[in-house]
Amino acid sequence: MSDEPREPVVQGPGVSEPELGAGVEAGYVPPDPDEPPPVELGRVGDVLPWGTVAILLAWGVVFLWFAARRQVEWVPAYIAWGANVNGRPALETAWRALASTFLHAGMAHVSLNALSLLMFGSSVESVLSRWAFWIVYALGGAAASLGSVAWHAWRYGDATHTSVGGSGAIFALGGALLASAIRLRRRLAVGRARALAAGALFLLTQSLVAGFSHLGTDNAAHATGLASGFAIGTLLPITERLGGPPAGGPVRVAAIVAAAAIVAALTLAIVSGTQAGY
Repeated sequence: MSDEPREPVVQGPGVSEPELGAGVEAGYVPPDPDEPPPVELGRVGDVLPWGTVAILLAWGVVFLWFAARRQVEWVPAYIAWGANVNGRPALETAWRALASTFLHAGMAHVSLNALSLLMFGSSVESVLSRWAFWIVYALGGAAASLGSVAWHAWRYGDATHTSVGGSGAIFALGGALLASAIRLRRRLAVGRARALAAGALFLLTQSLVAGFSHLGTDNAAHATGLASGFAIGTLLPITERLGGPPAGGPVRVAAIVAAAAIVAALTLAIVSGTQAGY
């Protein structure tokens, strides 16, 4: 019998020594089957962000339509297709508040917003739920647009104000994610919850600060979106995967109404744009 010391084999829950055997390094600890899935900015476990992808595709189709007709950055075409404009009737202002989130002023604008949506949208779908994504996008995006109209009416009176872009809705999603990270601080390891919150806060703060250095950036929409998204994020349930309750009937109904409102706004925008010849 050899007197050479044997490498220790570390036991773990549900793992026997013969299963680990050769090739196992000293100090190896098998994963805990009860541990929540990994939380990162962009995903939780293997949740597929179908809502985020649907919005991205819609953004792309609308932008390609404008590009094919050589109407990118042409203000009359944007107004016809649902740009956020002050001084309109209440019903028209309401559908424009959502339709304007699908319009972008140039390739750089839509590309940067798409990257941000991919991170924040997929995170919200994973940390909250796919149902929650539609609620945050619709309510937060609409609130951001209306906040922009209110701010410019107060600041500039009757002067015409036109804005487009999905950044207000993106800030709403970021705000909801930030609120969720704070709520998860007692459910996840401290480092993981802090990393999620820090990642969201860094990107949101950076975007807000950058907005003040670029003329034409609608910081009123960004700030309103962030605040409204944070408020919504404190109310919606955390996903079951992270220890929250199942998404109940009220959440699902609200999500269906939110998605229907988005579809209705897009439909009205298409009708308005085509009737105007754009």
